[in-house]
Amino acid sequence: MSAADDAAASSPTGVFLWYPDQAELPSPEDCKALVSRVRPSREKAEAWLWGRVPQDSELEFYLFLSQDRMEPTFSAEGDYDSGKLRLGRTVGAETAFELIPDDHPTITIKGSITAPTGSPVLTVLLRDVPSTDSPADRVTYYCRFTDEETEA
Repeated sequence: MSAADDAAASSPTGVFLWYPDQAELPSPEDCKALVSRVRPSREKAEAWLWGRVPQDSELEFYLFLSQDRMEPTFSAEGDYDSGKLRLGRTVGAETAFELIPDDHPTITIKGSITAPTGSPVLTVLLRDVPSTDSPADRVTYYCRFTDEETEA
């Protein structure tokens, strides 16, 4: 197995629900309560991705992660958090990555995804994101969900 295959096998991929209180790391209970209230599904997430707000939906955002792409549903034009993804090595619960933003193809943002096994909490850290003042780190929290636990 190559290093790329190893990274692909242990990296978190899928669809994740954005946690609305970004002030601090949510607890597993916080994520479970959010998933229970919002009742996310891949179908709803894809609707948000394509700009079609599902009926009776609260303001919810998602992150789509694949082996080669990071796509949040809340990314604005000109932002740095959506684009081509190069996953690196996973050590423990943390996977390093490089992101080439769609709107800034000459810039590479380094970061990490922390996804502890057995925890519904996922943390994405973008390092040194350009801003008007100076480059800054950007941390975003997400919750894992499965369609099975959200169906009525």
